[in-house]
Amino acid sequence: MTKQELSKDDRLVVRIDKQTKDAFMARVDAEGKNASEVIIDWVRDYLTTEPLSRPDLTTIYADLEYLKQKVAVLEGEVTKKSAA
Repeated sequence: MTKQELSKDDRLVVRIDKQTKDAFMARVDAEGKNASEVIIDWVRDYLTTEPLSRPDLTTIYADLEYLKQKVAVLEGEVTKKSAA
């Protein structure tokens, strides 16, 4: 991406502690990379991954209730067999 493709409004401001920033900048410099390009690559990689979906709590609750009923039935069968 060239600088011409970016406008002054295309900024993302992030707060980071000085120690972490200094370590990041030192590593980027040591690798001969540009900090902005490294961060842009991270953002692009993030955007290519599938977002995590939230579980459907209604379905989970229904499954849990079903399993509770099955356990109760099995407990009843075990109790009958052990009494015999």
